[in-house]
Amino acid sequence: PRRLCHFFTMAKSSKRRHNNTGSSAKKQLKRILAHANAQSNPLAALPSAFLTVNVAPCKNNGNADGDNDALSNKHGATIHYYKSPLPEPILKQCLEVFERNMGEMYRKSEWGLNMEEKRKELLHEDARFLIIMLDENDVDDVGQSASPSNDTAENAVNITDDANEITSNTAAMAIDKKTKNASKEEQNVIGFAHFRFEPDEDSPHNPLLPITYVYELQISLTSHGLGQKLMTLIELLSLQLQMTKVILTVFKCNTGAMRFYLNKLKGYGVDECSPSNFEGEEDVDYEILSKRIGVGKKV
Repeated sequence: PRRLCHFFTMAKSSKRRHNNTGSSAKKQLKRILAHANAQSNPLAALPSAFLTVNVAPCKNNGNADGDNDALSNKHGATIHYYKSPLPEPILKQCLEVFERNMGEMYRKSEWGLNMEEKRKELLHEDARFLIIMLDENDVDDVGQSASPSNDTAENAVNITDDANEITSNTAAMAIDKKTKNASKEEQNVIGFAHFRFEPDEDSPHNPLLPITYVYELQISLTSHGLGQKLMTLIELLSLQLQMTKVILTVFKCNTGAMRFYLNKLKGYGVDECSPSNFEGEEDVDYEILSKRIGVGKKV
């Protein structure tokens, strides 16, 4: 099955339904996916301002929303598009962000945590990425500021509505330690999305429709709208490249992520192939969510 971990997401159902569909639909699907996967940088046509964000290290002073004086110290970051394989330093950072954000949740799940499998997933030839990287001049400043506070244990981990984003003393210490020991090209990933253009092979109605499957959405610094920014870009690219849906998987226990997709973002709901729609599978620990896009649908 396709493995997804949306910042606090979970893996995909492995059901396969083979509908009788004509050769013309198969040819159209093949053409659309080939065109989408051939894109070297589909972000190139967007204004540069749309790909830049201001971020600040979040010192948790007890405010669950991260709104504190630290946010006045802004730093620049830029969103980049990558095709697999990622450069090794960037791949390493993405895996580190994933394990910090998702490791404990995966260990407690029916899937377990396998970092070698996760590495293979990110190296898949069809993997595409949006990577948020600190601008070079701001790397040291952010790293030096991202130090842990002496807050209480109840604030050690804070999941917000901003795309499964996590603020934790553990993450802050990891960012601080990494910044001090790594060269600049190895320390500036603060978030990423891993997605693929695929057929909707689990659809009970039409498995030959092209969709975007979001395998990962991982953010290190919270309260800056980074998750929403990445999802907006993924939806925009999907619309431009003739995908019909954006699909992703979320752990049911990850209430912050569920609120983000179902309440904060517009148009997401439980997908028709989600296990909760099938008798006897209501207790599966994840939900598959999706948003239809295309003609008549707003992104």
